[in-house]
Amino acid sequence: MTEMRQHIFWMTVVLLGMAFFNSSCRRLSFIDDADAQLKFSADTVKFDTVFTTVGSATRSFKIYNTYNQQLRISEISLAGGEGSIFRMNVDGFPGDVFSDIEIPANDSIYIFVEVTVDPDGEPLPFIVEDSIRFVTNNNEQFVQLVAWGQNAHFFDGAILCDEVWENDLPYVIYNSLLVDTLCSLTIREGCRIYMHGGSSFFVLGTLFIEGESDSLVRFEGDRLEGFFDDIPGQWEGISLLRGSSGHQIRYAEIKNANYGILAGLQSTNPDPGIYLGDATAPDLVISNSYIFDCQLNGIFAVNAQIDATNLLIYNTGENNVVLSSGGDYTFRHCTLANYGSAYLSHQSPVLAITDFIRLGDAVIVNDLNNATFINSIIYGNIVEGKELAVSNDGEAPVFQYLFDHCVIRTDLSGPEFVDCFINIDPLFAAIGERNYCPDEISNALNNGIDIGVPDDIVGTPRPFAATLPDIGCYETYVE
Repeated sequence: MTEMRQHIFWMTVVLLGMAFFNSSCRRLSFIDDADAQLKFSADTVKFDTVFTTVGSATRSFKIYNTYNQQLRISEISLAGGEGSIFRMNVDGFPGDVFSDIEIPANDSIYIFVEVTVDPDGEPLPFIVEDSIRFVTNNNEQFVQLVAWGQNAHFFDGAILCDEVWENDLPYVIYNSLLVDTLCSLTIREGCRIYMHGGSSFFVLGTLFIEGESDSLVRFEGDRLEGFFDDIPGQWEGISLLRGSSGHQIRYAEIKNANYGILAGLQSTNPDPGIYLGDATAPDLVISNSYIFDCQLNGIFAVNAQIDATNLLIYNTGENNVVLSSGGDYTFRHCTLANYGSAYLSHQSPVLAITDFIRLGDAVIVNDLNNATFINSIIYGNIVEGKELAVSNDGEAPVFQYLFDHCVIRTDLSGPEFVDCFINIDPLFAAIGERNYCPDEISNALNNGIDIGVPDDIVGTPRPFAATLPDIGCYETYVE
């Protein structure tokens, strides 16, 4: 019996040992597949609290191991490190960097993130961003962190109807904003609209911008550092969608976008037929405004209706203005100039006019009922000298354009050019300093015709006594 008990004892020890060994093996068995991915309850953690005094907020998200084996995260780190305004807590432990964090099979852990904002302290960007980096089997993943850094009006994917913006706080757009159909947005003088990287400003209803000569309405990127002042392509642009109507813009400044204004290019209707005819053509009256430092175009119009007076467009990566697939356009006392910049190379004509546009596999052709430029400057330093591109390749039956008393650089000629100064430099005062007033000896001075535009782009009376108006958006006084 004693030997039997001893035998049973040792068999038990062996079995327990094997069980312990097997459980240890299971505990140490981690998935090592390089394609293994963590799952997150959110790919962006957003702190949408607007702080008017010192404050903090905490958000959380979960990391999931969806596999039947344990998963080891070799590193979890806050990209901004100790300098970040965000703080992190992983499964109950605070820190900036964590190593070898294990998640059991089909289990999860929490990560808590806290932010503290002092709107009266060291100036922060309007939108503060950081990220948390995860490395698993040499595979990197990120969760983005976003917080509002200053006291402002913030809009994130907002849909607006019949709102009026007053000049009290800055307006910051994150992702996008839409003025809904049959609705309006009125923006009063002095308002500053800061567009976050890649964001868009869509209008399906009606946009009213009501700046004044000494109090412009300004659209620009939301990076406040001086380095970003002149950098193009920081946001998408203002898009007047097909079906929108009645837009009025005066005394506005639009900069740092891909497109300053898109008129009629985008639609909520996927049917290409929406671009035919003028039933859905957006109409815009714009005056005394500036569009510059755009990665692509200042204005890109598709079968739209635009009435522009005292408009200055310069420093665009492609054409300053594109009038495509027909439409109806009048430009009075406008200056379209392109000499490139530190960030943009001028290689496309300043102005392009066509009766067609390609949208995917479809070619949309419309009549060009009118494209008239009066007392305007269209000039640049493109090598070939061809600053005007005109194409009736769509063979629309109506294709009418006219340049009347303009200063223009072009290789074209014909009855469409009336009393123009062709290939005669307008002699801008200081291109490098962004001064597009014609010099005192420019042919643009006193060589326009009186078309009833009483002031120039900055509000200077036009014309001076006993003279004719200047060509372009500026009226230059010469003693």
